[in-house]
Amino acid sequence: MDLEILHLIDEELSTEEVDALKFLCMDVLSRKRLEAVKDAKDLFLRLYEQDKFNDEHFLSVLLYTIGRYDLLLILGTSKQNVKHILQTQNKASVTAYRQMLYKLSEEVTDEHLRNIKFLLNDMPKSKLEHATFLDIMAEMEKKERLGEENLDLLESILDKCSKGLSSIVQRFKEMNGTKRPEQISTSEEFVPISESYPQQYENEFWSMNTSIMESNHHHHHESFERMPLRVVTDSEIPNTNEPLQNTIDENDFYPMNHRPLGYCLIINNYDFNGTSLSNRKGTDMDRDTLTRVFERMNFLVEERRDLPSEKIEDVVRKFSEKDHSEMDAFVCCILSHGEKGSVFGVNGVTVSIRDLTEPFALCQTLMGKPKLFFIQACQGDELQRGVWMGDGASEDKQMYVDDAQKSGLNSIPIKADFLIGMATVEYYKSFRHTAEGSIYIQELCKQLEIGCPRNEDILSILTKVNASVSTKVLSGHKQMPEPRYTLTKKLVLPMD
Repeated sequence: MDLEILHLIDEELSTEEVDALKFLCMDVLSRKRLEAVKDAKDLFLRLYEQDKFNDEHFLSVLLYTIGRYDLLLILGTSKQNVKHILQTQNKASVTAYRQMLYKLSEEVTDEHLRNIKFLLNDMPKSKLEHATFLDIMAEMEKKERLGEENLDLLESILDKCSKGLSSIVQRFKEMNGTKRPEQISTSEEFVPISESYPQQYENEFWSMNTSIMESNHHHHHESFERMPLRVVTDSEIPNTNEPLQNTIDENDFYPMNHRPLGYCLIINNYDFNGTSLSNRKGTDMDRDTLTRVFERMNFLVEERRDLPSEKIEDVVRKFSEKDHSEMDAFVCCILSHGEKGSVFGVNGVTVSIRDLTEPFALCQTLMGKPKLFFIQACQGDELQRGVWMGDGASEDKQMYVDDAQKSGLNSIPIKADFLIGMATVEYYKSFRHTAEGSIYIQELCKQLEIGCPRNEDILSILTKVNASVSTKVLSGHKQMPEPRYTLTKKLVLPMD
């Protein structure tokens, strides 16, 4: 293997991706050797010492498995070529068992991970506190509580967290044991195998389901192609003879009758002097637009400006302790720099979005009422790529800046009656015009002013925001907002 090629690949791999490669290599390298690996160059050296590069496809299969299809080009191959190799060769570079565990790691959310750690309460806390899912799998293997023929404990734990996760283990056991795919009833739930599985299993799945959708994710962060397909029996088909419900039930909607309707807190962070983060030019335009729109909705708008992390938490706590009994909703808009699951205070210290939403989940006078959070901040440091189209004009590239910092490891679990509108999906940057404000907040306010007078519900409005923002080209890149919600009723915000 050309050392220059290995160097180029090493430069492109993140720490998380190196950890994933190390896990996939646990069947070919000893645990002691892997513990000494600090980066991809170290890993490549250990693999070279084990003569693994004598297999010309070994590295390409590893990169294929973690979804780094772009790096296959450096190796002089492609996604299609590696896929063909996996389908036609009997020898698998990475075992199906190891790939199954890696697939699980891609599907496990932070909420799942916390539950898994809780259920493994007999393991040392020092091993669990900062452990990733793959770290836990490696520790279980070390304690001989997990193995290719020892999956019952893992399946039991995952079953308590997510039926979808446990079904992945169950299907592997069925394929690896006495129950073969051809014995599986067509009425059972069918989970298509990842493209990265070796030939002896993948061919069976290809024969059963030739319509598996091609993956198009950029890195291993995204796993949309792994969504389970559901095969139903005739007994599960809805009864079409039942009368259609044409009437509007008031119980289906949140009541929006009080005036004022609720508080609208705007946390507006501009001045990041003294930190490595830049000042957020254009943020005051977002504040002004939000103020205008939410005052039209009869909210009491209050701004808090340039708050360090501890002040952000303090302000949020004080608003959660207010009496909202004569109000119907609460809104919080956060304008700041951010990383995955967090926003920055002006002191350069992050605050978890989870910690900002949690106090309102406990607020008795907001029980059963919608609690809306709109976050204008990056959720990582990656850029979404667009597709060139003819006859198009992009926005002024020089005027768009991002609100990014390195991606973190926090999550955004939310409880009932919450809606969190994120300016961008996880791992990616969001953009702000230095004079006109952020593309997300400005489009959100525009669609609220159009949709609310028409009595459109908030989810329909946010869908239009997604559609509009996703079509724009910002400094040569794209942005895709993401609403997350646990609303239990339709929410139609009034606008006088």
